Parts: sequence; C-alpha cells; structure tokens
Amino acid sequence: MSAPKREGYRGQCTPGLAERRSYDPTKGARTVHRLHNTVKNFDWGSTDAIPAILGTVPDGTPCAELWLGAHPMSPSRLDLAEERTTAARRRSGRLADSASGSPTATAGTATETGTRPGPNLIEYLAGDPHGLLGRDSVDAFGPRLPFLLKVLSASKALSIQVHPNREQAAAGFAREETAGPALDAPDRNYKDASAKPELIYALTDFHALTGFRPRKAVRATFERMLSQPLTPPSLDFLGSVIGALKALSETKALSRTVELLLADPRAAGLVDEVAAHGIDEVPSGHPSRRGSAVDPAQTFCELVDDYPHDPGVLVGLMLNRVHLQPGESLTMEAGVLHAYLFGTGIEIMASSDNVLRGGLTSKHVDIAELSKVADFRAGMPRMVEPDHSGVLRGATDDFALQALRCPRLQSLVRRGAAIALCTSGTITLTSLGSTVTLERGESVFISANEPTVTADGHGDLFVATTGLEPAAPLV
Repeated sequence: MSAPKREGYRGQCTPGLAERRSYDPTKGARTVHRLHNTVKNFDWGSTDAIPAILGTVPDGTPCAELWLGAHPMSPSRLDLAEERTTAARRRSGRLADSASGSPTATAGTATETGTRPGPNLIEYLAGDPHGLLGRDSVDAFGPRLPFLLKVLSASKALSIQVHPNREQAAAGFAREETAGPALDAPDRNYKDASAKPELIYALTDFHALTGFRPRKAVRATFERMLSQPLTPPSLDFLGSVIGALKALSETKALSRTVELLLADPRAAGLVDEVAAHGIDEVPSGHPSRRGSAVDPAQTFCELVDDYPHDPGVLVGLMLNRVHLQPGESLTMEAGVLHAYLFGTGIEIMASSDNVLRGGLTSKHVDIAELSKVADFRAGMPRMVEPDHSGVLRGATDDFALQALRCPRLQSLVRRGAAIALCTSGTITLTSLGSTVTLERGESVFISANEPTVTADGHGDLFVATTGLEPAAPLV
C-alpha cells in the first residue's frame, strides 16, 4: 500500500567546511543560536515530505531524516551570520530595540549577507559543558548532548530492529572495541556505549510495528496460510513455525519462532509462495487480527512489496501494528522489536547509533545478538500522552519532547540544553537576552544557562531537551 499524500518537511545539508578543533562560547554573549542541519538520503525515505518543510522543490531524491543535535555522524552547526549582521546593524544605528530593550534577531538578517556556518555543536559544547548543557545533565550523561532530534519521513518500511539497554550497549561496545570489527565496518553491532530508546510523534498518519502480539494471534495468522497450495518444503516449514508457537512458555514460543524465521533458509520460499497465492480475508473479529490496526494480510502485502523474498516479512506479522493519528505519540523502550512502516513524524531518541536488525534490510543481521537483546514478552504498544505543558516523556531520562501548537507566551520546558524546531507557521522565542523569530523549518540551540524562554505565534514548535527532573535550576 502506498503512503498517503501528506505535508512534508526538509532540512539543509551540512555545508562542507573545514572542521574547527575548539570554540569558546564565552567570547559571544548569545546563548540561543540558529542551526544548520543535515538531511539523510536513505532509500526508504519519501521524496516530498522533508523538502516541503523548508519550502524547497523536491528533486526525486529520497529524504528520510533530518538530524538536529550533536551526534558525531552529523552534528548540527551554529549559524554565525545572524550575530555578525545584527552587530553591524547595531553599530550603524539601523537596528531598533524591542519594547523590552532586547535586540531582535529576525529570519531575514541571515539572508542579508548569506549564512555563515560556524562550529558544530560538539565543538561548541566542549567550550563550556557545564554552562551550555547544565550541571545536572553533565553529571547524568557526561559532557555531551544526550538526545538527538529528527524529522523522519518514510515511504516504505524501515528494518525490523531492536536497541540495547545501557548495560547491554556498554558491554557490547567494549567487547567489539577489543576484538570486533572497525567502528565503521558494516557488520559492527555496537557503535557506542549508549542505549537508544526513542519516541515518535506523528505529523501525518503514521503506521508502525512495535512489540509482540499475543502468540495465539500470531499462530492464528500463520494458520491462515495452511489453506494455500504450498509446496511440501514450505508446508513442512510452516508446520515447524506453528509448532514452535505451541511451546509452553509464550516468551519462549515467540523467541523460538523469530529465530526459526530468520535462520531457516526455507523461510524465504514460504514468503514467495504466500505472496504468489495471497492470504484470504477474514472478518474484523478473527483471532489473527488481535493487536493489529489492519488485517495482518494487508501488512504482509505491504512488506513483501517493499522487501520481496525477505524472511523479515514473516517476523513483521508477529508484531503489533499501530496507526498513529497526527498528534499521537508512541515510545519504544530498549529491547522492543519494532519497525516504522510509513508516514512523517518528529522522532526523539537517546543520542546513539546502536541498532540490531532482524529483517527488511540489506544491512547486517545478527540473529544471535538480536535474540540476546530483544524482549520476547507479548505486550501492548506504549502510547504516550502529553502533560499540561505539552511535554512527552518515554521510559528514559535521556530526552523529553515538548509539542506546542500556536503557543501564546508559553514557557519552554527545559531541563538543560534544548533544541527548538518550527515545523509550520511563525514562532517567536523571547528571553532576557534576545528575541528570535523562527519560520517553518528553522531551528535553534538553546543553552542551559539561558534564562526563561517563552514561545508566541501561530504555528507548531517542537522542543527537545533532557528528561531530567531538576531539583534546582540548571545553571
């Protein structure tokens, strides 16, 4: 099934400037900086959704993710042009102060002289970790930004994957650093020592697979394939799968089934034969549909269209399918097997690149390691509701996301440093130090030592920060 037409979003590619080794943030008074961000062109990305957020014309290139943060693979860069232009206008007497006496930085100032990318966020934060990140954040996570904010837009399914918890990540990273492949090797599992829980906020209709359905529902789904004219090898393999699901322990049954589907070479043949014959429809109350927003037969057809011959298609049938409406959110804890199917959303996660894949991909699949990390208990998807301030939290203190629609002088909830992204309309951010107006697609980094920041305007603003609960102001 093709993804529905939807509003889209775009970010700018990071300019290729020479790396600076250090940067002293104390040399400038500003603690709110506009950002230049990076678009990732993975083949599962949509061609129009991310380009639309900055008003650029799609060129047919799949734009999968816009990264905002300090991840080593693609750190955001500060824009220094606005500071330079503002200072020049003030010296010439052409910059009028606001009613409060604070200088005003507008979206147009950068365009008067062109953008001027400065240091990346990693370099900037290294100059004053405690002031820029907050002491509580540094104590909890070290001198680094613990979260990564993304705009994600998928036109087809991402890989079925799972992320380790902190202990598993630390052990796996240490093990591979000692005896494993190079850090950039395609068969490397652990790129860092951090966990990677995540949360997705739907901007459009968004479909995802997350966590295991009850095994009775999974078994009923595979039993629907028995009526097809399968060859003896495929019929024998299907019998083995159904038999594995009858184990005494539900957790063990689901674990054995996943290992069987990913390890047995007959799985690909079963995928091909089922795709050729189709799966008969069943009524909405059928046991095989429990835990799925659509008939699993529809999920099968969508996945096999994108990934023919891939055993991961069968693993996908074991997972809960969720249909998020715009404004709804879903969180994935460590160990939860999941895959995004299609749609556009705001994703926030711990700043990590540890991914163990289990199908729907041409990348490295490590069945043994996935089996160690994955949680094979059946359970309901974990939906997240915002609090009274619009803040969404997952099961970790690495991140929190505040979603604001048409805010009226509303305070940004920050627990340390923050990144704010405007996805529609115009939003003005005001603090004691400055006023910054964000148009659609523009973003800023806000230091922990910046005083209270308020948002006002007509549009949508997303604010990423840590999930810490400070006992005292983060300064």
